[in-house]
Amino acid sequence: MGEKTTVAFRVDESVKQEWEDAADSPEYDSLSHLIRLSVQKEIADTETAHTEAQTKVEVAEDSEVLQSLNRIERVVEDVQDEVEAVGRESRAGELYDLEQVLLEVLPTAPESYHPGEGESANIEDANATPHDIAGKIGADTSDVSDALERLEENTAQVRDTTSRDTGETYYWRVE
Repeated sequence: MGEKTTVAFRVDESVKQEWEDAADSPEYDSLSHLIRLSVQKEIADTETAHTEAQTKVEVAEDSEVLQSLNRIERVVEDVQDEVEAVGRESRAGELYDLEQVLLEVLPTAPESYHPGEGESANIEDANATPHDIAGKIGADTSDVSDALERLEENTAQVRDTTSRDTGETYYWRVE
């Protein structure tokens, strides 16, 4: 530990008496022991205060970074929502275009045409399946099927029937 040296300082007699009274407690060996422990505690407290202040600065910086990341995350979510909306609009436009094409290529039949159970042999002649139409126009069969279903449900222009023999659904446009 090295050589010990003496440190002397002056205090009022009342302060010295207060320190000596405190040093008489069992946790201290002497007045010098009390003073050494007190100085060590003060140094440790100062270092701790500095460390705590540094920690507060780091926490504040982390908080700012976290707030910035949260803002960025909200912006990214907004951009993703906009991209999805554009995709939905684009998809809706494509489906509308497909519906217009389907109305042009669907076989037509008079308003009075209602194939009955006995007409299942004629169904294929006056109607077309989604698969047939998709092949003609170079489109996806499921997209064609979905579009035909929408047209049949939402307009009076398209009708359908399902063949009892094959289970396939046939569509036609009403004149």
